[in-house]
Amino acid sequence: MTDFDRLSERTTWIDLSFVERDRTPRWAIEVGIRCHLAGMSLREVSKFLEIFGINRTHVAVHNWVHKADLQPISTVSADQLAVDEKMIRLHGQKFWLYGAVDPYTNEIPSR
Repeated sequence: MTDFDRLSERTTWIDLSFVERDRTPRWAIEVGIRCHLAGMSLREVSKFLEIFGINRTHVAVHNWVHKADLQPISTVSADQLAVDEKMIRLHGQKFWLYGAVDPYTNEIPSR
């Protein structure tokens, strides 16, 4: 499914029942969520909404997406790993420790 396929339906598929206040127009929340699902970063969505006079932070946009229980389709492929690094000190020397896990199984690869 392409990104455009996900966006071709009417806006009624986005459940905005989580909206408690009318600080932001519902159409702006829907546009913000759709833009993020289409691949725009949270900050890009925030800047885009400013064109319409809607000044909301990227945190507010994140909350909309999270509360609507929608996330962009993952772009993780089968050959990717999640990697983290940490600087440690041992006997006054600095060393970098790297760790990797398979994002699907959360297992540490053997090689």
